[in-house]
Amino acid sequence: MRSFLSLGCAVLLTGCASTVGHPVTPSASPSDSAGPPVTPVTEPPPPGASAPAAPSATSSRFKAELLQDKDFRMAFEDVRRLGVALDFQETQFGLLQVTVGPGFATVSSARYNLEHLYIAYRIASYRRVDPVIELWKEGSKIGEVTADGVLVGPGFTAPR
Repeated sequence: MRSFLSLGCAVLLTGCASTVGHPVTPSASPSDSAGPPVTPVTEPPPPGASAPAAPSATSSRFKAELLQDKDFRMAFEDVRRLGVALDFQETQFGLLQVTVGPGFATVSSARYNLEHLYIAYRIASYRRVDPVIELWKEGSKIGEVTADGVLVGPGFTAPR
């Protein structure tokens, strides 16, 4: 009877494991083990592949991933609608490059809205780093937004 139960458990585990993509390694014989075979929860990566890791200081996210964050999406839609910003790209984790538009120089609330975007980006970056938003215009960096506010001028034109 015990052999029959062990065999039934092995068949059940085989069926369950195949639905989630984990292979089952049956034991040598059902009578040799004290219970059903144990299956590994995780598999090592195939040779030559690396295991997925948490975002590092050099990785970047796709635009769609950042835009999934509701607060970031709303803040970016505000600066885009006002013409303060046209587009963005995260070049590394915690560094967002924003292409400024004509509203950057003409909209009175441009600084406020960029600071709001900074706060939303900081939260979307899980508060693990002090992020920087670089402001770019016509292929050149003109300033940045940090925890100190919007900083524009010759001292803030060197890319990070």
